[in-house]
Amino acid sequence: MDLIQTLTRLSEIPGPAGHEEQAAALAKELLRPYMDEVSSDTLGNVIGIRTCGKPGAKRVLVEAHLDEIGFVVSGHKGAFLTLAPIGTVDARCLPGTRLRVLTDPPRVGLVASMPPHVLAKAAMEEVPAIEDMALDFGLSEEEAKAIPLGTPVVYDAAAMAMGDGLFSGKALDNRASIAAVLLALEKLGAEHSSPLQIDLLVLFSTQEELGLRGVEPGVFALEPDLAICLDVTFGHQPDTKPEQTVKFGGGPAIGAGPVLCRDLAQQLQNLAGAEGLPHQLEILPGATRTTADKAGISRAGIPTALISLPLRYMHSASELVNLADIEATANLLAAFLKRGGEADA
Repeated sequence: MDLIQTLTRLSEIPGPAGHEEQAAALAKELLRPYMDEVSSDTLGNVIGIRTCGKPGAKRVLVEAHLDEIGFVVSGHKGAFLTLAPIGTVDARCLPGTRLRVLTDPPRVGLVASMPPHVLAKAAMEEVPAIEDMALDFGLSEEEAKAIPLGTPVVYDAAAMAMGDGLFSGKALDNRASIAAVLLALEKLGAEHSSPLQIDLLVLFSTQEELGLRGVEPGVFALEPDLAICLDVTFGHQPDTKPEQTVKFGGGPAIGAGPVLCRDLAQQLQNLAGAEGLPHQLEILPGATRTTADKAGISRAGIPTALISLPLRYMHSASELVNLADIEATANLLAAFLKRGGEADA
């Protein structure tokens, strides 16, 4: 698997929360070679199943959310459009940014930005609300009004490799984790050349950015014995405190906290140490604010671990990951699955 090519495809495909159809179609295409069956459920979750054929085999779920933040067209202001956010969008990043409206065919526009020359000093220090911003397509008023309210919108950002082993693009929260899952599956090999001792379940869940909506019904339907959720976390960047972040390039962050399974977290740490894989511990004293929160309380409760990729500039049009972190995450996940879902098997 060409990791940069896969990341580019996953990053650039649109899939804002609640409108994941294009991203889901790509995820299914990429997942299909490694699974016995791939399907979607009512909420659009992408589901892969690979059985080992052994009665009573442990059912191990690997989950990562598929959606991204975005916007919907909320109104018309003359020849301009107004927007409402899908998920938590940083308004500071928007003025002058290119956005893609998912019409057929898609249209690219710019978030209007007042020149600093005409702004009062106080106004330059303020961030306007997203609802007060306007999207400029260079259209006539009549053409702008032809774009339906509720049409989804995403960042229009080209993905690219940069620096020494880094990769930038939109939607790497959480498409970078999906790339890590796919890379782990490739490392496991095809079903007949590398049989597993478990029934492997893969869930790429939807609507995470709207309150973790897709994961709960997805996990409920699959009935796993344990779950490993993958997401991103805050990689160290300028102006952040060490206690707020994990090391960028330090390998996957294994979550430790009261809502996660302590035994699974310890197993993953032990396995990473035994395999010589770079890794770090992320202390999460309360809710993780990831899909692991919902996976762990599905049905009668499911032992759940969280593995997070360090990411810089989260929820912007130019998020940044380290390819070595993705590789290390894939190696850890593949080693865990090879051992039958137990680090000491």
